[in-house]
Amino acid sequence: MERESLIKLFDYHYWANRQLWHSAIALTDWQFTRTLDDGSPSVQAQIINMVAYENLWVNYLWHGEIEFLHEAQLPTRASIRQEWDALEEEIRDFLDEQGPSELQRPFEPPFLPNPAPLKMWEVLIQIVHHAVGCRAQLCPQLARLGALPPGCDYFDYLAQQATPVLAAQPVGQWAAPQISYR
Repeated sequence: MERESLIKLFDYHYWANRQLWHSAIALTDWQFTRTLDDGSPSVQAQIINMVAYENLWVNYLWHGEIEFLHEAQLPTRASIRQEWDALEEEIRDFLDEQGPSELQRPFEPPFLPNPAPLKMWEVLIQIVHHAVGCRAQLCPQLARLGALPPGCDYFDYLAQQATPVLAAQPVGQWAAPQISYR
């Protein structure tokens, strides 16, 4: 996989995370930290899981360190957002430094059961894939808590990137609007 495609994938990933955050931040503290009656973890716990997973992989890939964040390390929304923003910057910097040979580099993470050789690009895709699954679980939970769940799939992202601009129609003419994409 080429670096430019990974960068685009992570552009989507961080856009979707921000969409999710806008919905989650609208919750009250009680709603944000509440475990649901069906046993689902709180919105806070699930978002921290997303942050912790990404943090684990970035630190391992770039620094060779194994660190898994826990809820006690991110007790407030501000601390979660700060860590999420720092991770985005770190991954973007990391991707900027990767060439084709680095993306193909195999390694065997010692913290995975039955580690099989993985390539760097495969792990980077898994980071995004994991977050997609987490967002898919969180959207119905946000709706049950009364928040408007975000549209955060890849097509939503592409549609927002291609924001249409309606061309002006002369007064008195009836015609379908002309759409141009910038």
